[in-house]
Amino acid sequence: MTYGKVTQLNDAGSHEGIKPAEQRRRRKRYSGSYPKFFSEKYKEHRGDIEILEKVRSKGMTPAGTHIPIMYQECLQHMGFHGEHLGDGNILVIDCTLGYGGHSSQILSYLSDKGVYSELVAFDQDSVEIQKTEERLRQHLLNKQKCLDRPVTFEVVNDNFSNLGHYLKSKRKLGCVNSLLADLGLSSMQIDDDLRGFTFKRDGPLDMRMNPLHNETAYELLSRLTPKQFKRLLEENSDEKYSREIAYGIYKQQPGSQYPEDVLPSTTLELADRVRNIMKPLIMTREKLNNKGQIQIGKRKEAEIKKELDSTVARTMQALRIELNGEFRALETLLLDLPSILAPGGKAVFLTFHSGEDRRVKKAFKEGAKNGIYSSWSRDVVRPSKKEMW
Repeated sequence: MTYGKVTQLNDAGSHEGIKPAEQRRRRKRYSGSYPKFFSEKYKEHRGDIEILEKVRSKGMTPAGTHIPIMYQECLQHMGFHGEHLGDGNILVIDCTLGYGGHSSQILSYLSDKGVYSELVAFDQDSVEIQKTEERLRQHLLNKQKCLDRPVTFEVVNDNFSNLGHYLKSKRKLGCVNSLLADLGLSSMQIDDDLRGFTFKRDGPLDMRMNPLHNETAYELLSRLTPKQFKRLLEENSDEKYSREIAYGIYKQQPGSQYPEDVLPSTTLELADRVRNIMKPLIMTREKLNNKGQIQIGKRKEAEIKKELDSTVARTMQALRIELNGEFRALETLLLDLPSILAPGGKAVFLTFHSGEDRRVKKAFKEGAKNGIYSSWSRDVVRPSKKEMW
């Protein structure tokens, strides 16, 4: 909140000393008792404690924030709960800083341990990284007031695929004791309608992890052919209706007079298009399964809606992964990982779908087979029921 000197209204009704354009404008009032859109949740953005607690009590995440998943499990397997890190110089990497949930826990641990240590956090999101860095530097300052041996905190606005190059330039290649790669989206990205990561609310078909990059998801869709989009759906989201969706998306829509109207340009337009393609296919399948007769009750309607939403989510996932080069970045990190880690170093990957999981498991399995890694967790660690629900 900004404070200035008190002014008076003159006869014309404007503030003296302030130009009309500079006068304070009232916020547009949202409809209902609770704001629906990201931009309307200004009380959550400014950190109103009472509002934040109210939102959390409903099991929701306040706008502009993110709750890290499995942070205790991550710290444990990174070696923070044992003697793995030792008492010497410690170098830890957080590949995806996000809101800083995991990094704040790491900084707390390193500060409490009281040894020379460094955390380097990467994130390609130019929108959120500055806010997170400022918040974590204050967190670290509060933790280190009584420490003689400081913890160094470095933030790098870059994709983690360039981690190897960064460490080489700092002469720290092969010095990393612990590494964390949380491959999921942050709530801040999903909640902001203007970034186009969700189909629950309308927004531009954008989906750029780094908004400074030029191409949006709509522009990517515009330059792909149906055949190329079909391949993306198969490779990036294991979509079994890839052909129907791909060719349906590029089909001229009824009532459209212009070629550019063929493709959806917003998240809701894409979602509606996918649902319109899929619903007849689902109904046909139901008729075949029921020998030509079909009766849709409320429970079946809910199941169909869930299937339609899941298909929309997979379609957007396929676009997002290709647009941001997510699989290429992950493969580069996995390839560089043996040269990044110090002897005895540990790496933890949080994966959220089969495409990521397959790549990580394959790299670890081959690394263990070739004697690069001493061990790897064949049984994945899953979130608790409390975190899942």
